[in-house]
Amino acid sequence: MNMKEIKHKSLSLNESINIKDIFGKKVLTKDGKNIGKIKTIRIDPKDLTIEGIEVDTGLFKIDQYFGKNYIKTITEQGAILKITPVDNIVGHRVYDSTGKSIGEIKSIKRSKKTNKLLSITMYSDLYKEDIKIDADYISNCGESCILKEPIKDIIEWLSKKLDKNTNTIIIGNK
Repeated sequence: MNMKEIKHKSLSLNESINIKDIFGKKVLTKDGKNIGKIKTIRIDPKDLTIEGIEVDTGLFKIDQYFGKNYIKTITEQGAILKITPVDNIVGHRVYDSTGKSIGEIKSIKRSKKTNKLLSITMYSDLYKEDIKIDADYISNCGESCILKEPIKDIIEWLSKKLDKNTNTIIIGNK
């Protein structure tokens, strides 16, 4: 590129990325799952720094926005996130600590707009009611969620509460 550069203490023109070249490029989660394409890059107008990216997740899905704290890197090939969005676990299986399949995630609750999981609500294989489980009882979530204890112990230890309005068993306080 033949261009005169006027700059002070910043990357050279060749070291920087042209934003228009990365629109439509893939966005990967921390575990390598492609969740969509870069739709827009948002910048702070005062600091001139990247604030986040908007991701086109496909025709029938809701687009997502990821703030800069959740972005690991942006290159000419696309973006890699530091996280796997917790919203992506809806529809995944839930297992107790013994490996017993106990249901499928129906919905999640997260802390405000963060990626912190507060609870899951699942269709139960064991009960006719849905089961809501606080994150404190969940060991790990990825391709599936695994509870910290066997489901029978959790149900025995806690007072089984049935929310009559939602027909949901609630495990935990929230």
